[in-house]
Amino acid sequence: MRRNPERLAWIVLLLSFFTCMGLVVAVPLGIRWYVLNASVRQEVALEVQQPPLSVTLAGRGEPVAIAQDRDDIPERTVVDTDATSGRLVMYAPQDDPVIIATVQLYHDTEVVLSSARSPRFPASSLPHKVVLEMRTGHVRISVPGHQERPTVVEVHTTHGAATLTEGNYEVKVNTTTEVTVRDGQADVISNGLVVRLGPAERATISDERIVGPRPAARNLITNGDFQVSLEDNWESYNKGIEIEGEPEGQVQWTEIENQPAVVIEREGEGHAETGISQQLDADIRDFDFLQLYLLLRIEEHNVPVCGTYGSECPVMVRIDYRDAYGANREWLQGFYWLLDTSTPGNPSVCVRCSTRNEHIRVSEDIWYPYLSPNLIPLLSQDGQAPTLIKSITVYASGHTYSSAIAEIELIGE
Repeated sequence: MRRNPERLAWIVLLLSFFTCMGLVVAVPLGIRWYVLNASVRQEVALEVQQPPLSVTLAGRGEPVAIAQDRDDIPERTVVDTDATSGRLVMYAPQDDPVIIATVQLYHDTEVVLSSARSPRFPASSLPHKVVLEMRTGHVRISVPGHQERPTVVEVHTTHGAATLTEGNYEVKVNTTTEVTVRDGQADVISNGLVVRLGPAERATISDERIVGPRPAARNLITNGDFQVSLEDNWESYNKGIEIEGEPEGQVQWTEIENQPAVVIEREGEGHAETGISQQLDADIRDFDFLQLYLLLRIEEHNVPVCGTYGSECPVMVRIDYRDAYGANREWLQGFYWLLDTSTPGNPSVCVRCSTRNEHIRVSEDIWYPYLSPNLIPLLSQDGQAPTLIKSITVYASGHTYSSAIAEIELIGE
């Protein structure tokens, strides 16, 4: 080389040229890749609906009991319910956060929040993404639709995985994994096999195989998620105004936290009842399973518990049905949050009702998921099984009340 300085100069010149050209190409491509693929953590909140929840925060080995809502749930956090329930809420990381996914956790459920990420820059075409590891239990996952950017939720279990897009879903994990699509589309994956599910379909993963798609259990209620207005399927009503001149209650179709809902409210003196009802006329003689699901929220009521006779709950659901003898019957379940500090206090059951289920106390102004046991045995009074579900009614009763219903299903098999 020393004897041929021209060759050395050319080598240095060419290496510098190719290095410069490589940087000219690589730096913009690297910046472009970073802009399109960089991500940031989503804001994840944990709502405690029935305290306490057992939570193992990321990097902390021991679980802690959480009795109040938290807004700073990190990735790799484990949430475990026993006889409790809660909800994970994911928000897009922006100045005005919007809900991009919710995960409703029922009793005896263990879920790991593996990751919750969103693109860092608006130029990226990637979706918001949430990855969950579900070890056992029962969850409902809601993925709202947003024009700006879609959301994808991945659920991994010991049996396989499911990829969920905009819609509403149910996942149950025990000896198998069952994925049910209420609305939307899901890809169920196991051992390299992919099965696509549409609305009202379900699949079961077991022994590295997928059974499905199969029809989902039948929902007897139409528009129970209130995606469209009430006029076509529901009838709103007011009755029982005790004091002349006092106002009626109001039924309003609205949106709460990007979720359609019906708000039932009244401010007044004396008794009144306000609600919505749907005529079903569903023949259930072949059913051996019937379950009610209700997502409700009570903001205010001024009658402690459910009143003197236990009949004035801020949320009450009534199922009117007919038994095998043709007799008309009803089943009721009430909800409240305001306790009665007097002695003796108001009763915890409706003493004037034919059904005396214990009213359920919920937290104030927190979404509460109610999932009934199998109603078929409970509706089989005097040894006579139910044959026809006539109607379902959700109402508020009392003096002043403000409640919301976001979802209601009556699922039969």
